[in-house]
Amino acid sequence: MGLGRKVRAWMSIIRIGNAASIGLAAIVGYWVAGGSSIATALKLFFSAMLIGGAGNVINDYADREVDAINKPWRPIPSGAISPREALIGFFILNGAGLAIAALLPWTCLLVAVLASIALALYSLRLKKILLVGNNVVALMSAINLVYGGLAAPKPLLSMFPAIYAYLLILGREFLKGLEDVEGDRRFGIKTLATEFGRRWAYVASWIVMGVLIAISPLPYILAHFNLLYIVLATLGTDATIVIALIAARKLDEKSAWKATRIMKLSFVFGLLAFLVGAPRIAIWG
Repeated sequence: MGLGRKVRAWMSIIRIGNAASIGLAAIVGYWVAGGSSIATALKLFFSAMLIGGAGNVINDYADREVDAINKPWRPIPSGAISPREALIGFFILNGAGLAIAALLPWTCLLVAVLASIALALYSLRLKKILLVGNNVVALMSAINLVYGGLAAPKPLLSMFPAIYAYLLILGREFLKGLEDVEGDRRFGIKTLATEFGRRWAYVASWIVMGVLIAISPLPYILAHFNLLYIVLATLGTDATIVIALIAARKLDEKSAWKATRIMKLSFVFGLLAFLVGAPRIAIWG
């Protein structure tokens, strides 16, 4: 295998875009909570990105048989990366992320260690338990923001974006179950779609996303976030959520896949809304 193909395979199994958004989430939590050090922000970014990337690798490792049915083009079932290589990569990425986290306040290191354990348990066991796996994924997304906030002067403020991240990812997880029904059933992974049907998973996603959209103005009303927050939250996050849910209305694998990809934009817009809408301008140094 050529070097270029190998690099692309590793970028795919790490899900480099997803991992980078995890790092960005940590910075957003730090910024919203009053942080202003570039050095600390970079430590948060790279530690969160590496640990998140490690979580993606161990997930693909655990899902290699399921992916052979649902997503045979993924790096492990396609043969681009061997299971042994993936396992080694997980330990290297995770170790590097924790090493950087050790340079941050001890509360950050504690959260990083717990998140690493939770990500591994999710991939190896918890994802098969109805609703538990979905909630673990959503909580891990929320904890990225709290992780950043713990390195800042006002950590409680990071709870605003954390709650939003939790709801967005939980709703996306319900919808994502529509993509993998056949493989999930075969390997005993219990989701709303496999246990109660595709329509119930779709309705559950609408309910969670509806709550998110309903509470999206609260930071502007209660915490003095600026007008840019409202613009990005409504025209960016809320609008793309609605577009994604409409796109998934056929309830088949193809439309669900498209919808969950659109929701990645919702997450990015949400991070940007909190990043530029935070109720103060800090001087970074």
